[in-house]
Amino acid sequence: MQRSILAGSVVVGIAVTSVLAAAPVSAAITPPPLSVVRPASPLIDMPTSYPVQPELKVFPDLPTDASIARGVRPYDEIAPFLNTLMDSTDRVSAQVVGLSAQGRDIYLVTVTAPETAAETAQQGVWRDRIKADPIGAAADVALQSGYKVPMWFNGNIHGNEWEGTDATLNYIEDLATSTDPATTEMLDEHRIYFTVTNNPDGRALGQRGTANGYDPNRDFITGATAEASLVRDLAGVIQPTYFIDLHGYTSVLQVEPCGPPHGENYEYDLFVPHAYATALEIEDAVTAANIPGNTYYDPATDSVTETNTGFINIPYRDQRSGWDDWPPIFAPQYVAYQGAITNTVELPLGRSGDQPARAKVNIAVAEVVIDTVVDYVGEHSDALLDNQIEIFRRGTAGEPSVEIPADVAPEDLAPGVPAEWTDIWDETDVYNADFPRAYVIPVGAGQRSDSDAQTLVQQLLVNGIQVERLTAAARLGGTDYPAGSYYVDMHQPLRGLANVLLADGSDISDRVPDMYDISAWSLALLWGADVARIGETTDAAPVVVTEDVTSAPLTGSVPEDAGYLTFEPRGVADWQAVNALLAEGIALSQLTDGTIVVGADEASRTAAAEAAAIFGVDFALSDGTVLLDEDSTALRRTTVGYVGDAGDRDALVKLGFTGLVPVTAAALAAGQVDLATVDLLYVGTGLSFSAEQAAGADRVRAFIAAGKPVVGRGAAGTAFVNTFVSPLTAVTGTSGSNGIARVETPEDGVLGDYAQDTAFGYPFAWFPAPAAGVTVEQRYAASDTFVSGHWRATDGRAVANAAGQASAVSLTGASGTRAFVFGTSPTFRAHPVGAFGDVARAVFWAAGEGVSVVPPVEEPPTEEPPTEEPPTEEPPVEEPPVEETPAPVEPTPTPAPTSTPIGLPAGGSDDDLAVTGGQDPAPLGWAALAVGLVGAGLIVIGRARRTSRAQ
Repeated sequence: MQRSILAGSVVVGIAVTSVLAAAPVSAAITPPPLSVVRPASPLIDMPTSYPVQPELKVFPDLPTDASIARGVRPYDEIAPFLNTLMDSTDRVSAQVVGLSAQGRDIYLVTVTAPETAAETAQQGVWRDRIKADPIGAAADVALQSGYKVPMWFNGNIHGNEWEGTDATLNYIEDLATSTDPATTEMLDEHRIYFTVTNNPDGRALGQRGTANGYDPNRDFITGATAEASLVRDLAGVIQPTYFIDLHGYTSVLQVEPCGPPHGENYEYDLFVPHAYATALEIEDAVTAANIPGNTYYDPATDSVTETNTGFINIPYRDQRSGWDDWPPIFAPQYVAYQGAITNTVELPLGRSGDQPARAKVNIAVAEVVIDTVVDYVGEHSDALLDNQIEIFRRGTAGEPSVEIPADVAPEDLAPGVPAEWTDIWDETDVYNADFPRAYVIPVGAGQRSDSDAQTLVQQLLVNGIQVERLTAAARLGGTDYPAGSYYVDMHQPLRGLANVLLADGSDISDRVPDMYDISAWSLALLWGADVARIGETTDAAPVVVTEDVTSAPLTGSVPEDAGYLTFEPRGVADWQAVNALLAEGIALSQLTDGTIVVGADEASRTAAAEAAAIFGVDFALSDGTVLLDEDSTALRRTTVGYVGDAGDRDALVKLGFTGLVPVTAAALAAGQVDLATVDLLYVGTGLSFSAEQAAGADRVRAFIAAGKPVVGRGAAGTAFVNTFVSPLTAVTGTSGSNGIARVETPEDGVLGDYAQDTAFGYPFAWFPAPAAGVTVEQRYAASDTFVSGHWRATDGRAVANAAGQASAVSLTGASGTRAFVFGTSPTFRAHPVGAFGDVARAVFWAAGEGVSVVPPVEEPPTEEPPTEEPPTEEPPVEEPPVEETPAPVEPTPTPAPTSTPIGLPAGGSDDDLAVTGGQDPAPLGWAALAVGLVGAGLIVIGRARRTSRAQ
């Protein structure tokens, strides 16, 4: 919406102010429905004694449940099965610990011998001591002999990998009904936990991911899904010594540990011996079972066969790249930081052929796996508990990472440590972290975004990381940090998890040929806050005065004095506030330095107070003259249509954009999406049309012909702009390559306000030699371009080819369409939170202008009355007489009335307006005219500047 330029525009300004003041503003401002940090599940309420056997809710029968066709148990039969089992035994407890995206219950089943309240309380004390006081736990004889060593089996995290659920339910029943003394002894000394179906929506729908479109086994660290976040939460509560994640399907049973690269932050000398030994025992047990229909691995041909070769697939031994435990995004790789030995188990037979027959084989294989692991834990409980205690002790002591020599031999190991793995270990397996002494997350002047810093601390806390706050200023690493800054002491039990969250990561491009998934994920580089690494882990503790942090709420403020308000949109919470204020009808204007101005009227101030309370926005006071002196832009409330994945959608939701409209080629072609309801189109994934979908393409062309704007990312966004808006080409990095790169952002560009210096890409794309009219909004750094991750050097698509090239561009098409395209991946799996603000900046730039905040009225300077001087007498001058001739009288011009009078008081009429053209105009009329002319001039100048910049 363009501003109107009228003589006497101050009158219009008064009218707009009064309209805004009349707009109803209440406590309607609310946070977006999705938070950046998913809090811990409120349903986790661990029992105070065992058993606990509530009547689980029974869900209605669902004939379309995809489990039925697979020949496995449908979701609605799980609760009745567990209810019946609990009625017949005191060994089984079941509880609802979370809800899926569609509202299905997620169950945690605990199988153990009955415990009194006192016994359960004692187990809790011992569990906490293992982590908080590992040296004391190691010396506690009662703990060592009486602690019920926990193990945990997670099933069905991928919805259409069903059989883990059925195998765990069968095994729970076996434990509940067994009369074998060995089983009784096992349950006296252990707790065995089962999350029988971690992704019940995917199970019923027959899809790998969750109902909201994510792969939950890629969601650890981010926490975009309830399903993955629940495992995150339970990991700290259960604190297992062993964790198994049951998956499928890889044609042959596959059991980790993985091949290189190995996660740098693990205590791998403690992890790999037991992980590999367990995999070998599973191999022996499954091949010995000789289950009809099962498959086996042939190491001679690296293939799968139905002949029992005596081998399964163990990646550590059989695949030395492409199946790694480098990123902490998978459940086993995440849970390992709790001091657990972990394995991903991939069941063999896939979805082709006879589904029930294949499921039967997989269930039988999975039951052998579970039974073998339970036996292994039973036999090695003392060693596994010692391992867990030692992992926490090393973290608390801040000892350097233990490097396993490439030529390690069995005799180099401590007595009793499994040694089979040493025959394989070589220099390609050696990965170690360089732990700092601490991380500092500053606040105030040294922080890019205080709200992003608080959000980052929230994310650390939900992952169980210990965070402190400086209660007095401190000088650390040669830098002064103010009181209130956050301090992460890396001498803590979960130091491996803390470091994998906060470290920059490593460039491993030259170490391995292929990666299984992402290669970098740093919260310190991707979540918007500045984070400083302090010293080395062996340094003495810095002299700091701190207090423990248990929460990091967003805190904002509004000055008490009346006047205009301003704030700087540095973090995601600030952009949430922008969208919330616009949704409430509050006008916002943005200055060239990025500052946003809010009006001085009562409605704006009321809404600002709500925004400060909800989003932690710190408002400053202004007299409003910046609106007269600056080339400001009025922000516009924008309805976004999006072509994208779950990450694109949720990034927009988390930014506070409401009423999102999903757009697909099929929906456009069928007329199911009306682009007239959309202010801007966001293109994150491909939008192409077949010949039969020509009507959809025509609707897009009409959208662009109307000058509607576009924001896109990567190859898909580039292709869309090139096809429908204006010529634009991009080059993408090597397929599969991904990580974190350094970027440089012009201060006067769209992204120049409070820019970050790193970005994530999967893969990265760049715009070589942009055409005339294309503005470079960001570039990859010309040197030291790649920070961390894996980027293979393919000709023309390597890091060297991207260095110095444009990583984001903007342009204006022939129809007036503004387009902005990212070559980076700012919404990838909803993880690069710090880049969300760049998406908002691009959207508001492309969307054009809304309603401006009304500048203050400038009073004209008061003129001093002329000094009266005594009259000077002059002789009269005689003039000849003039003959009086009547002259024609012209009527006094009457101003044309506007079609919609603005600014009338309630119940008023045109007669209440100031009269123009009279003999004695009121002083306010002259002031209005003068200020109106000044305002019109400034607006014309401002528009000219904006037009020049937009080109």
